[in-house]
Amino acid sequence: MLKVKRLVGTTLIAAAVAIGLITFRSAIGARARAEARVREDADRDAAERQTALRAIERKAQVAAEVPALNAALAAHVDSATIVDLLDSEEWWQPFRADYTLVRLIVYDTVLASRGIAGAPSVEADVVKAARRQQVAAAAVTLDGQPYLLGAARLPEAPDGEPVLVLGRVAKPLAAGPVVQAPPLEQTLRLPWGGAGAIALAGFGLLFSRRARKGVAGAVTETAPPMLEEIPHETTLKFGEPRNDVHPEVGHAGPPNAPTVVIVAPVNEPSLMFGRYRLVERLSEGGMSELFIAKAAGVEGFSRSFVLKRLRPELARDKDAVAQFIDEARLQADLVHSNIVPVFDFGVVGGEYFMTQEFIAGRDLGRLMDRHRSIGRAGLPSPIAYFAAHETLQALAYAHTRRAADGTPLGIVHRDIATGNVIMSLAGEVKLSDFGIVKSNDRVSRTQIGVVKGNTNFMSPEQARGQTVDARSDLFSLGLVLYYCLSGEMLYAGNNDLEILHHAAGGLLLEDFARIRRLPDPAPQILERALALDPNHRYQSAAEFADEVAIHMGGGRTGAAQLMRELFGRDFQTASEPLPAATAVGYTAGP
Repeated sequence: MLKVKRLVGTTLIAAAVAIGLITFRSAIGARARAEARVREDADRDAAERQTALRAIERKAQVAAEVPALNAALAAHVDSATIVDLLDSEEWWQPFRADYTLVRLIVYDTVLASRGIAGAPSVEADVVKAARRQQVAAAAVTLDGQPYLLGAARLPEAPDGEPVLVLGRVAKPLAAGPVVQAPPLEQTLRLPWGGAGAIALAGFGLLFSRRARKGVAGAVTETAPPMLEEIPHETTLKFGEPRNDVHPEVGHAGPPNAPTVVIVAPVNEPSLMFGRYRLVERLSEGGMSELFIAKAAGVEGFSRSFVLKRLRPELARDKDAVAQFIDEARLQADLVHSNIVPVFDFGVVGGEYFMTQEFIAGRDLGRLMDRHRSIGRAGLPSPIAYFAAHETLQALAYAHTRRAADGTPLGIVHRDIATGNVIMSLAGEVKLSDFGIVKSNDRVSRTQIGVVKGNTNFMSPEQARGQTVDARSDLFSLGLVLYYCLSGEMLYAGNNDLEILHHAAGGLLLEDFARIRRLPDPAPQILERALALDPNHRYQSAAEFADEVAIHMGGGRTGAAQLMRELFGRDFQTASEPLPAATAVGYTAGP
């Protein structure tokens, strides 16, 4: 009988230890899941807020370009008249209902104001930022409410550096209340108490003494307590899955069986990469791979991104890693409505990656391919000029960026090509792929005489491997504009080497003859943009943008209509992000 008691006692102690370990692991897991939820919610909130800020920034820029508003300011109309115009004129109708706050600020004076009064110091920072970089946005608190502000300089009225500020109450973020795990001691208290009682019972049985001696000196033992039948549980090796538990779900077996959670490995090839699920490979370049990826979150949360991953074999190449880090850092610092934003950067299993905004659209190269496939050549000129104008807005912002100490960064994109200009289904235009950008703030350097970029859209100085400045990007944009207007590449050649030779020498007489066959004003614009001598070109992206702006009337509306006509069916039938054969226009870099 003593042996039976010891066996039962040992079993109870082992059961108590097992329950304690399972409880501890479950509590730690619950806390880890709650912390992951907090991080996911914070990431989602930040991404949604950034999207909202970019939208109001763009809206402020559009409003600041309204000709009637610029004309009123140039005519020195008084404050009351401007407010009356904003309240009554049809040209302000698109902004009147959506933006409860409007300020027109000249120098440090509020010339006209609609909406709440607000503290001038709250708006001062966004106004200063807009004067430095043309457009800006910020999230602030006004009159006790969260507001989103967008600010833009009025381009036609330079005197007094006038800035238009639009504001609206910030919408509540989609993320719900944060679910916190209960305190660890509270989670453990009841199960540990039960485990402790079982352990004490086991020790009591294991170390109990004989209770009494009989009259004749015979030894008798205390009768063991009546034990309930213990359900049989299969003993598993550490990490071995239970057949009655579904992966990633947990308890699905008998009601009293312990819960076991099986977590799938996160680095399964072609499926998970850190917290991202790789949905489809977009493309592969000499340095990196591109995927459509979804952020893996809790409670069914999901968001699509474009994930760019440095090729694994380059992870130990210091130059390749430095260039990849430069690209991520520089593009993350460029926050503009016409630039594809970078949301995340990191290392998973020794592999560097970044995630960018997923845009439901196509690059200009794919747009032109589809356009030609239905028997059309060049794009309608307002759409072509609109695409050029929006790209130039991105370049004007990037070219004039400064470091924190005010030093110019000297950014040159160096790869302005149809594959890096994306048009969304809504008609938005965004510049992407800063993989070979030139900047004074770069860690990696391109050797003198080394040529990088797309040969079809290179400036002569870039094709020669010479030092380039912002005017090289403007030359490349001129070639993109010619391609969009005509449906043909301007440089001729049977291979990249011949095209590179053509680019290095500049335009030929027959090239200028082809340009002059385009309808006005294209010849005058392109001949200046494509001048061999950079000093004879447009000297800034802003100057080039002003030249094409007056010819793009209705361009955005036309772009959205054209995108829906050419690609609307693709997006209507896609339940997942589009596969590589029809993917959005991102490139994997050089």
